Amino acid sequence: MVPINRIFLNEDPEHEIALMAKIDPPFRAVEIGFGNGEFLEHVASANPEGVFFGIEVSLQCVMKTVKRIQNSGCENARVLLGDARFLLGECFPPEWLHSVYMNFPCPWPKTRHAKRRVTFSGFTEVLAGSLVKGGIFELLTDDRIYAEEVARVIPAHPALVMEKMYLNPERDIQTKYERRWREQGKEIFLLRFRKNTPFFSGRRKREEEELHSNIERQCPTLARIQSLAGIERGEQSCRWVFKDSYMSSSGVMLLETITSDEGFRQSFFIRIVPRKNGCLVKMDAPSRPFRTPAVVMAFEKLVEDLRDETI
Repeated sequence: MVPINRIFLNEDPEHEIALMAKIDPPFRAVEIGFGNGEFLEHVASANPEGVFFGIEVSLQCVMKTVKRIQNSGCENARVLLGDARFLLGECFPPEWLHSVYMNFPCPWPKTRHAKRRVTFSGFTEVLAGSLVKGGIFELLTDDRIYAEEVARVIPAHPALVMEKMYLNPERDIQTKYERRWREQGKEIFLLRFRKNTPFFSGRRKREEEELHSNIERQCPTLARIQSLAGIERGEQSCRWVFKDSYMSSSGVMLLETITSDEGFRQSFFIRIVPRKNGCLVKMDAPSRPFRTPAVVMAFEKLVEDLRDETI
């Protein structure tokens, strides 16, 4: 059995997954949107030599699944709280996963939610870049229109082909929603895709060092940092805003910052540390965010303002 001893909730998922990559378990899979964890627990328990990651945006679902997995004694599952569009691209090694599963995802029918669909090009890029050659993506849905859209769009990616769409497939495990839809007489569609050629998504290279910068001028006062509250910049899909600020008895200041990248929201602090000839600006370690474009933009804007001698 893969020596995995605990479930983690983004304590440092990139580091944890890197450790798993060194162990190199024979089978590696992710379930996106695991709900109450039935499917995740089942596949992990049925394949003790593999390692299975679940990604979910609902904290309530995460906590239920943590209890389920702990009570079952399953030791080869990991749980991540966050947006799969970014976690797959930021945390997992390229071309490393053998399977990615989605059971009854929301079809996000409204136009303004288009970027949350699996048919959005940004997701197919990340998916193709995450799977090994020969890796499988499976999606289960009760929505025929959505199934037809997925069947049309996913294979448009040059590395992904559709193997088959199954109607009302027999499976070893049925999720809560699957049982409900079958009891109501709904049709169930299982779509299976395979990655048939190598593909690297061109995902951002995360630098080893955290964002940090030395400011060679007088360290700003707390009042100056507080004056930044409410400043908001960016575009519709990539935005950030400065919020409250705080100062410790030693003079270290924290500036609360909120970012949004295509709906992926992060809240963290930027630390301003007084130095003899200025100050050091860096990310606050306990609230370390994923280094998305909005995070970089917010950090660079703060450094730019603090270096501006006209302010």
